[in-house]
Amino acid sequence: MHMITLFSLTKAFLKVSLCAALLLLASCIDGEEEIVIGADGSAWVKAVYRVPSLLLSAGDAESLRSSIETELGAAKDLRLLTNTVEKENGKRVIVLELETDDLVALEGCLPQHGSDYEPGIGDKILHAIVGRISFSLNGLSASLRREIDLKPLLDEYLGSRGASTLGDSEFRYTIHLPYPVEGSNAHEVSDDGKTLSWTHKLADHRNAPIELLMTTSIPIPWWVYAVLISLIVALVWAIRMRVKRSRAR
Repeated sequence: MHMITLFSLTKAFLKVSLCAALLLLASCIDGEEEIVIGADGSAWVKAVYRVPSLLLSAGDAESLRSSIETELGAAKDLRLLTNTVEKENGKRVIVLELETDDLVALEGCLPQHGSDYEPGIGDKILHAIVGRISFSLNGLSASLRREIDLKPLLDEYLGSRGASTLGDSEFRYTIHLPYPVEGSNAHEVSDDGKTLSWTHKLADHRNAPIELLMTTSIPIPWWVYAVLISLIVALVWAIRMRVKRSRAR
């Protein structure tokens, strides 16, 4: 009788411990990205992700850091400024910072591997959080589309019950523009249309990707106007000289 009672208590304790562990995991997954786009087309990016150590092991964290160094560090036209993974209060804190003179360099910054390639865990995490970035031009407007599909990552780490254990975990994205945005799906627009913010609960994207969309005007550099004025002045001068020669005849 005592053995049955002890077994029941042990089983109940394990269930409570498991629930507590799942709640701990759900409350700690957090990501924040900030992108500053310059008027000259340059960009600065900083991303900070906090993941519980119970979910992301030291080996997996090092694999991610190595993948960032190998893939983003070697990417053309990108400069990797910070790439660290540290343990802090029971979490793995991943900090990634890079810059580029050409914003379009972010498109296709990660190599797309063939079907026969078997990615490591770090590679999987990196490709998932960066997602797919694409740019398109329409007249004097430029559009950005970014799709972040976390489903494969959540399936691998949290299993089929991932949505129920994610709780208030969220990823936040902020983009600062040099000029007001023309259109976007941002959750908040501030600074006279020049700062866009998105907040996405991970539980809402268990089966659907995160999507960031925006369209903004393309700034025309001052030297373009200078060249146009010079051409107009040269054209007027050439016409006047031609008229004078015609009269002289």
